[in-house]
Amino acid sequence: MWENKKPVYGDQIRVNRGMYYHHGIYEDDMHVYQYAAPEGSEISQENALIISTTLKDFLKGGEVEVRVYNEEELKQKRNSDEIVNFAKSKLGTGLGEYSVVSNNCEHFSNLCAFGVSKSNQVEDFLSMLFGGLK
Repeated sequence: MWENKKPVYGDQIRVNRGMYYHHGIYEDDMHVYQYAAPEGSEISQENALIISTTLKDFLKGGEVEVRVYNEEELKQKRNSDEIVNFAKSKLGTGLGEYSVVSNNCEHFSNLCAFGVSKSNQVEDFLSMLFGGLK
């Protein structure tokens, strides 16, 4: 579940970009960690990196949404220091080849928070797309 509220240190955040949500890890208003292309270049397999940006630049005029965890997720989630430190440790690196389906910003955010690379929006989309083919 996601909620429109002010993020705090270690939160998973996202912003609606129209056809998809862009995800990141919040440290403070000056540091949001995200898997994206450096400013001025298009995201591609070759130039996607873990970068830090301001919250304002991350949002690009959109509204921040903060992840709210259920009980099961809270048991699995790393603490805030571990989340932020993991994100920082990946700065300037890629996570393998960028892929909208298998290695995107939500995969990175979940990897930071849970130690597992996963994208709910991709899984939901694929389920919607292929779920009715049974």
